[in-house]
Amino acid sequence: MLVRIVATNFMSYGQETEFCMLPSSNVRRMDWHVHSQGHGANVLRTAVIYGANGAGKSCLVKALGRLQAMVVKGSLPHTAFWDANKYNDSKMPVSIEVEFGTESNQYSYGVSYRDNLCIEEWLYSTVKKPVCVFERKYNVQNGKTNIKLAADKRDEAKNRILVSLLEDNLLKGNELMLSKHDLVKNSQMKDAFLWLKNQLHVIFPKTRSTSIFDDRYSDKGFRSQSEALISALDLGINELTLKDEDIESFKQSISEWPELVNGVDGFVKQLSRSPKGLGGVIDSGAFTVSVRRKGNKYFARRVKALHKVNDSLYDFELKEESDGTQRIFDFVPMVQNVKSEACTYVIDELDRSLHPTLVRALVSRIITDKNMKGQLIFTTHDAGLLDGQVFRNDEIWFAEKDRETQNTHLYTLDEFKPRADLDLEKGYLNGRFGAIPFLARLNELNWE
Repeated sequence: MLVRIVATNFMSYGQETEFCMLPSSNVRRMDWHVHSQGHGANVLRTAVIYGANGAGKSCLVKALGRLQAMVVKGSLPHTAFWDANKYNDSKMPVSIEVEFGTESNQYSYGVSYRDNLCIEEWLYSTVKKPVCVFERKYNVQNGKTNIKLAADKRDEAKNRILVSLLEDNLLKGNELMLSKHDLVKNSQMKDAFLWLKNQLHVIFPKTRSTSIFDDRYSDKGFRSQSEALISALDLGINELTLKDEDIESFKQSISEWPELVNGVDGFVKQLSRSPKGLGGVIDSGAFTVSVRRKGNKYFARRVKALHKVNDSLYDFELKEESDGTQRIFDFVPMVQNVKSEACTYVIDELDRSLHPTLVRALVSRIITDKNMKGQLIFTTHDAGLLDGQVFRNDEIWFAEKDRETQNTHLYTLDEFKPRADLDLEKGYLNGRFGAIPFLARLNELNWE
């Protein structure tokens, strides 16, 4: 579970800024919204972030997504120099830190970098008090990296040799040490790595989930629950069909579009060059299809939505569905996962392309489930969700940009201590809590 995110000099976060899921001692209602992890801190299970366009809501999600992507890839991206806040000193490093709990521990992991060079990286166990798992720091004077790695006294000699090898040539300046967990053979490093890779799900407005093409939809239970949810949201879809066929048969079915056939051939050729390339998704203007490799053979999977009209069924490619319907398909696995797994979903612009009524139904479906095991954190502009009967005051966050420094700061509704009977939606839209567009100059425009 996510405990906190701390960003410094990342995009609009010029100074150290913290977003946390720790429950406030001021809020005593809806205690079932608090997850007890058994070890480490108790955390809230939901949070919603409001703010004007350009206030920095998305930057927070991007910070978390950037950290996850670097850990999974094992190195800093070539575009890392774009991350720094442009109003700060150009020599100031970007720093992103995340604290989270796994099934067995709680960790604080962070990276500090400038351009394409890792300046610092650290991992601490934080169940009771911070205990160092590893630290690495770049020495500007000699251009070398110094590493501190915790180890059992019985392995001190082996630990010194490993540290020496990592410092000298095994760990490059743009690589992350956490991703070397298999080499180091440290169980805590592996535990933290797997949470960041598998239990944290960061979804951006243009993220397209591949889950509808994986084996989960082959499971009758998962598919049945998904169809029930889609039906309940009144999307006009009766059921889903999955069609698996060998790649040659699929190419034959689209032979009237030579450019698409060439695209499939190129994708298959790309997969054949990668030893880890077991599959992927082709998203064209006409269809969305997954291609997977089994041994030396390639197979295509197409998913179609069936609509019933006058007792007849008509199938549609997913690409033929509306943007909102396609967005719902991205969220279906999330709805089921947060109910059954201790995972964390962070979604930017949850309401994108979705009707407000549908958004409220989807969010309420998740939040009102007292058996919910995961976390849901999202940004939105839908003020209709500002309801004290749905969220606790410490679950509602605001992002506001300082007009002088252009830096984002974050704060919660709890800081205002609103009355229980206050209309939060009306109060927010009237500017009572800030974090809305400043439109005074709009009236000064001479439209004539």
